[in-house]
Amino acid sequence: MGNSGMSWNYRIVKYRDGSFGLHEVYYDADGKPRSMTEKPAEFTAWDSEGPQGIRKSLLMASADARKRPVLDEADTWPEYN
Repeated sequence: MGNSGMSWNYRIVKYRDGSFGLHEVYYDADGKPRSMTEKPAEFTAWDSEGPQGIRKSLLMASADARKRPVLDEADTWPEYN
């Protein structure tokens, strides 16, 4: 993180209601979470990637989810109700 391009990864997010979801989380230049996808992650692939594209995304999501702490939605984005 901290580069000029947009950085993101998959994170488990604890929702305000106590349930959890896996989201793509996007970071600012300082590496602070600035937004996440509205809906939890879905895994699809283009014809050119085929099933291997989904497998690759699942592996990435699994690795990200294991090595990064859970984000608490209420703590990370307290201004959103």
